[in-house]
Formats: sequence, C-alpha cells, structure tokens
Amino acid sequence: MRKRLIVISGALFVLASAGVSQEDTRSVSGLDAIAARQATLDLSAITFHSMEDAMKAGSDAKSQGFAAGALAKWAKALARMFPAGTGKGETSTATQALPTIWKDHAGFDHAAAYYAETTARLAALAAANDTAGFTKQLDVVNQACTACHATYKQAVPFHHGN
Repeated sequence: MRKRLIVISGALFVLASAGVSQEDTRSVSGLDAIAARQATLDLSAITFHSMEDAMKAGSDAKSQGFAAGALAKWAKALARMFPAGTGKGETSTATQALPTIWKDHAGFDHAAAYYAETTARLAALAAANDTAGFTKQLDVVNQACTACHATYKQAVPFHHGN
C-alpha cells in the first residue's frame, strides 16, 4: 500500500510539473524598457553626483563603495535596455534615445562596454579605499557618459524653474 502511494504521488508530481513552465516567459515591453532606463539613468546621475559631492566634502573612497558598486551593476545592463523599437518617435513615450543607437549598434555597444569598464574600476578603487584614484576615476566615468550622450542621446535644453 505504501509503495503504491509513493508511485501514485510521484506520477501526480510528474504530471503536475509537466504543465508548469520551468522558465517565466514573460518579457519587458518596449515601454517598460524606456521607463526602466529613464529611471535608472536618473538614479545613476543622482548617484554619480552624490559621490562627487562626497569626495569634495573630504570623504574617503571606501565610503562610496555601495554607490560605486550600484553604478557598476547598472552599467553591465545598460546596453540591453535599448531594445529595437524603443527609440525617439517609435513609441508613444517620450525618449531622448537617438536612432544612432540602432544604426551604429556596434559603436553603442562599445560605448556602453567602456562605461561598464570605467564604473567597475571605480568600484574597485572604492573597495581598495584609494581616494585619490577614486576621485580621478570619477572624471573618467563622467567623460564616458559625456562621450556616449554626445552621440546617442538627444540634447535637451535646460529651462530653469521648469
């Protein structure tokens, strides 16, 4: 009786699990990708400027380890946040992503990889508590951002008070 119960239980488990997908096949929509990248790019700017401010105030690099690590994590995912069809004028959502991203995908991937490299170095310098190196690397990260944005992001004029 006990053996029969085990066999039946095993068979039911196999049948039940056959109907359950082992991987969630849901995906992020283009509009969700735009919202996610806009939010994380905003958060990246806040994070970057807070690290700059901390260093100007005399903090040591190690105190910025969490922020630098978070920026490095985001940098690894950045290039994948621009799926086809999510550029300026391709959706109902406003975006500053220029068509150049998809026309020069290899160049964009290279710029994103360089950003990931610069932020990984920043996180390593924070972990090593190399304050002078960390401060200099902030400039390198900023240059990586500026160079990428000059080619792949629409410039938006700043309106004070708006």
